[in-house]
Amino acid sequence: MRYIIILIVLFAYYPLYGQTIISEKGHPEHVIVGAIIGGGTSYLVYRKTNSKLKAWLIGAATASAFGYLKEVVDPKWFNGTRSKKDFQYSVLGGVIGASIVIPLKRRKPKKTPNIDAAFNQQYSAYDQLNN
Repeated sequence: MRYIIILIVLFAYYPLYGQTIISEKGHPEHVIVGAIIGGGTSYLVYRKTNSKLKAWLIGAATASAFGYLKEVVDPKWFNGTRSKKDFQYSVLGGVIGASIVIPLKRRKPKKTPNIDAAFNQQYSAYDQLNN
């Protein structure tokens, strides 16, 4: 996951045909940040729940919420204007980033040892020796 973030940051500043991806309107930046937030969140949720649908929905919703909050505070904190397009690009990035869970393989649940049975066997053997 760390390598993906490093690659995204490098590509954001790598000159492409003499230009950087940093744009006048900021739409690529919104897609990239939405993808990072959506991808990271969906991956973490998938690791905990082992449910792809739940992970995708929560990842996309989290990126959308962050995009919305950014647009709400844009006039106050960033001296900008609210933009519906910026929010839409953040949601698009979140949906793309959250899709990282689709190709992942399901994990098999780990078998937990039955500790009670092990202790009961130990005590029953102890009882047999003492009787």
